[in-house]
Amino acid sequence: MVTLDQVEKFLGQAVRDEYGRSLGKLVAVFADVSGNVEAVEIAINDYELLKVEANRLMRTPDALVVLPEWKVVAMDVENRLDRVKRRMRSLEELNRKGVIPNHAYEDMKKKLEAEFRRIKEESAKLKEVLKGKVNELEDQVIRYERAMANVYVLYMSNEISESSYKAAMDFLRNAKSRCLDEKKDVEKHVDLLSKLEAEPVEPQIKAVTSQPQVPAQPQAPIPVVIVEESQH
Repeated sequence: MVTLDQVEKFLGQAVRDEYGRSLGKLVAVFADVSGNVEAVEIAINDYELLKVEANRLMRTPDALVVLPEWKVVAMDVENRLDRVKRRMRSLEELNRKGVIPNHAYEDMKKKLEAEFRRIKEESAKLKEVLKGKVNELEDQVIRYERAMANVYVLYMSNEISESSYKAAMDFLRNAKSRCLDEKKDVEKHVDLLSKLEAEPVEPQIKAVTSQPQVPAQPQAPIPVVIVEESQH
């Protein structure tokens, strides 16, 4: 939860996304009577505002960071997938140990399986959306590369100055790098969703492996030395 006290000091300042890209300036905050932020408005330019819900805001000591919408949705589905799978494994473990009655086990299992199917369907749809996001980011990378190639040609043909060339290339390189960072992040969440879907529900029972018995080595006989007393 982000509060009004935590956000108001950033009013009028630049706001960036998680990958360091500038989104605009924070110009308005909406909060309930308890002071909890519900949404903010970011001025993209002089005539366009972007409304961002509070669940996409992440506060750092010196900045207000906006999470991408796809990531907020992905983390929510991942959290629910993980939670329902852990509950299903716990239920199976308790049933295996005979801790809960059978009727309670069957009722809870039915509900959890139905919830798991629903979230799994939601996860499958989300993965398709994320794959579309990957394609979109790949197209954006291609646009940056074409722009960089064009600027380079103009510079090499002495049609633009070195300072203009460096300024344009620095921006394009940074933009491409941040775009690739987001692409990797999206792919990571696609993989995580697939992993959570495929995790086994049955509790993992560790088999106790017995150590091989080492046959006892026969003890060597203790040598007996007879000492004869000398007679004087």
